[in-house]
Amino acid sequence: MQLTFTQYIDAQRSTVSERLEAAVSAGLDAAANRSDAPRRDTVTESIRDGLRIQRGLDSLDGTDLIIDGSDLLTELRVTVPWSPSDSGTTKLWAANRFAGVLAEQLAA
Repeated sequence: MQLTFTQYIDAQRSTVSERLEAAVSAGLDAAANRSDAPRRDTVTESIRDGLRIQRGLDSLDGTDLIIDGSDLLTELRVTVPWSPSDSGTTKLWAANRFAGVLAEQLAA
C-alpha cells in the first residue's frame, strides 16, 4: 500500500528537475522537525522520471518522487510506502509536511 500526494507546480519540468535534490533535503528537514524524528544524511537514487529517497528520514525512506508535465505545468507525485502498522504513528504527519515543503521549494 502507499500514500500518494500530487502537487501541481507552475514551472517547467526541466526547472523542477534541476531543483529537486535541494528541495528533497529541505523537505526531509521539515518532516523530521514535524515528526520529532532523527534526520540522517540524504541519499537518493535516480529513477525513471524522478528520484527515490534511499535514506534521510526512516519514515520516508523508499519514497518515490515522480515528475511529469509540460512546458507550462509540472505534476509532482510523492509516493510514500505505507503499511497497516504505520497507522497511529507520526509517519502521516511527516509525509504531509514533506510533500508540502517540497512543492513550496520547487515553486519558488
